[in-house]
Amino acid sequence: MRRWWPRSLFGQLALLNVAIALAAAVTLPVAVGALLHRVARHYQHEVLHQQAQRVADRLSADHGDAARAMASVDLLAGGLSLAIVDAGRHVAGARRPARAEVLAAVPLVRRAALVRRGRIAVLSRPAGARWIVVSQDSTAPEVVTDDIVTTFLKRFVLLLLPFVMLGPLVAAWLTRGIRARMRRAAQTAAAIGPRALDGRLPLGTLPAEIEPLVVATNAALDRLEEAFAAQAAFAADVAHELRTPLATIRLRAGAVTDATARAALVQQVDRAARVIAQLLSLADLERPVQDDGAVVDLGAIAENVVAERAPAVLAAGRTIELYVDGAAVIPGEPAAIVLALENLIDNAVRHTSAGARIMVGAGPGARLCVCDDGAPIPPERLVRMRERFWKGEARSGGSGLGLSIVARIAAAHGGVLTLEAGEGGRGLRAAMVF
Repeated sequence: MRRWWPRSLFGQLALLNVAIALAAAVTLPVAVGALLHRVARHYQHEVLHQQAQRVADRLSADHGDAARAMASVDLLAGGLSLAIVDAGRHVAGARRPARAEVLAAVPLVRRAALVRRGRIAVLSRPAGARWIVVSQDSTAPEVVTDDIVTTFLKRFVLLLLPFVMLGPLVAAWLTRGIRARMRRAAQTAAAIGPRALDGRLPLGTLPAEIEPLVVATNAALDRLEEAFAAQAAFAADVAHELRTPLATIRLRAGAVTDATARAALVQQVDRAARVIAQLLSLADLERPVQDDGAVVDLGAIAENVVAERAPAVLAAGRTIELYVDGAAVIPGEPAAIVLALENLIDNAVRHTSAGARIMVGAGPGARLCVCDDGAPIPPERLVRMRERFWKGEARSGGSGLGLSIVARIAAAHGGVLTLEAGEGGRGLRAAMVF
């Protein structure tokens, strides 16, 4: 498409209507003017023919006396000049001064001949051995035909202008209404997401040409919602089915007499149980998050989670600290925020060595942060740490789901999970910014 042609529907319609209006403004007066001039000339020709017929009738009634016929004939219109001439173009009789230049140029043939000489229309008609010549000057004051045409054209143009302008204005008004309806449909589509999978584009409000696209889009959203629910249900079903066998295996592991083998087996079973718990959490998060009006006090959440997790963290040989700096209260699900913060703390414990320091912060504003002073993490690994099931070599041992769950919870609350190197380039600083 050429660059001068706008991409927007409104621009295309506006440009098209302006072009049509300009074309109408130019062609309509010209076409109407040509038609009116044609009608005026037809009227003038009829007058000339009727005048010549009257002269012929009077000439016959006066037995060929041209002077008497001319004196007694009535003039049908203004600006007329009558003459009777012979083959040598000598004037036998005239009414009003004969136009010598016209008489010299008019054809004298054995049939009626109509010609124009500039502003003068001339009709010659045979009458025996002579010819009746009728001419009319269109610019004579008595001739009103051209004046009527000129006056009409001026008024016609003045009458045409409002309609020429009205077309683009009406088209712009209609297009503006269509744009407003399409904008509302776009806003509805933009609101469809994990928190509102049941949203659909409105039917019956857009033009009929766009309605099939709306129907097809809604059908695609229905299929997407069904697939979304099926995927979450499948993950939840698999996790539930695995819980019972793992519980049985852990119970039987207690009967193993070799303490080393028993500890290794229990460790692996606990790790599998943790993965299953994370899968269940992820399946719950894949369903639309319902906004029931609950609020979350981020400072209180941080205090409670640190209090609950502190004994296990200390038992693992790490230290944990808490600071609250003007933490905000946000709308959301407290249980989901607790799960996210627990995952961040467990991630810090799992991927740091004994003696590491873990700091949990709430605020300033709508922010929760967990930092550790573990081993440095290469920048290229920081980029991939939020991917599901990805495990870096330096921070291995997990399932690769913890940070993806945290990122999903943050996104469900309109926030984002940021990952960056800790103070001095050591460890990880993970922050949920809402």
